[in-house]
Amino acid sequence: MKFAIKTLGCKVNQYESQVLRENLERFGLREADAKAAEAVIVNSCTVTEQADIKSRKIIRKVKKENPAAKIFVTGCGAVRDEDIDSLESMPEVHEVIPNLAKMRLPLLLRGSRGARQDNKVREHISGFKSHTRAFVKIQDGCDQDCSYCKIRVVRGRARSRGSREILDEIKRLAAHGYREIVLTGICLGAWKGADGEGLPGLLKHAGRLKGGFRIRLSSIEPNHIDDELIETMASSSRICRHLHIPVQSGSDRILALMKRRYNTSQFRGCMDNIRSRMPLAGITMDVIAGFPGETDNDFDRSLEFIKGMRPCRLHVFRYSARKGTLAADMEDRVPSRDAKQRVERLIKLGTDLQAGFCGEFIEREVEVLIEGKPEGAARMAYTSEYVKTRLSGFSGREGDLVRVKPSGVDKNTPCLLAGIADLV
Repeated sequence: MKFAIKTLGCKVNQYESQVLRENLERFGLREADAKAAEAVIVNSCTVTEQADIKSRKIIRKVKKENPAAKIFVTGCGAVRDEDIDSLESMPEVHEVIPNLAKMRLPLLLRGSRGARQDNKVREHISGFKSHTRAFVKIQDGCDQDCSYCKIRVVRGRARSRGSREILDEIKRLAAHGYREIVLTGICLGAWKGADGEGLPGLLKHAGRLKGGFRIRLSSIEPNHIDDELIETMASSSRICRHLHIPVQSGSDRILALMKRRYNTSQFRGCMDNIRSRMPLAGITMDVIAGFPGETDNDFDRSLEFIKGMRPCRLHVFRYSARKGTLAADMEDRVPSRDAKQRVERLIKLGTDLQAGFCGEFIEREVEVLIEGKPEGAARMAYTSEYVKTRLSGFSGREGDLVRVKPSGVDKNTPCLLAGIADLV
């Protein structure tokens, strides 16, 4: 049997698709293009309304291009709630597999095929198809109760993988040539080992592993960034000096409505602590525009607060109502035109801040990971701080770690610029 996987959404979903891929291949199935596959798995996302729409578009496209394919839908958009009927009722869908049961898929698709002596699904990976970086899921689920978020509903309570299992997976991926490994989870900072050890302890263990690779953290909540984590990152040459921290709003009133577990004063203190130990740490932030009840004054406060926090990149989201969340029933909806304008202003601020941060690294030695295929005579790469860098005339391989001293900034992209003469 030939299979294909279409993945939407976050790094956790991408990791789980790789788990499915490796198990399906181990059971004797062969991956193919969706147009030629007998079974197509759509690993869906539901973080926003647009994510739901995109999942449905992909389902319809797959069926149109391959009418004979059986389409199995799983992921966060396939949880048994008020949205499940719309997926099950789609004529293109063969079967909906709830997200928490998605690891049944390899056994379901294997049927009478596969190695009978090993009929268990192995929930680990040894590679990462079509990725320069490898993701390692260390945690799943969330115990926070943000009023706008559906993911905490569809993923369940917070739970952690064992440290030994995680470290073995990191070693395996590093041995297979991955030079950057990203630790990810639905609520990353909630990871706990069996002995009560937290994320800083796991990072210390990972830092002692052999191999020429670096470790990056994916998104982490500000209330999980404590002095121990900051000190662990600052004192390690292996851990990337980059944190992706959702701020969501710079208005205390809106943060309270969002049921976030911090206010602007606490968030500012977190940023001050990070920069006191890592002055040039790259801080990327998520922000939501147009949350119910957000006034012009709230937005202006938010814009100024975020500007003062000096993130190196902004990921801007327009508020999307999710059924089953508290915010979906809130009144005082922001008019669509106003929300759109606020998104545009935040994107403009993010571009300006990104260009300014790039300038901090001119003539400063940095280590970059080469990613993707050549773009003409240039290669794209990222520093430890997650600063995009364009290498001109460089013939290195995808996945290489190299040291350069960037000589300029392209403010339109924005990104650092480096050439052969800038190699260290």
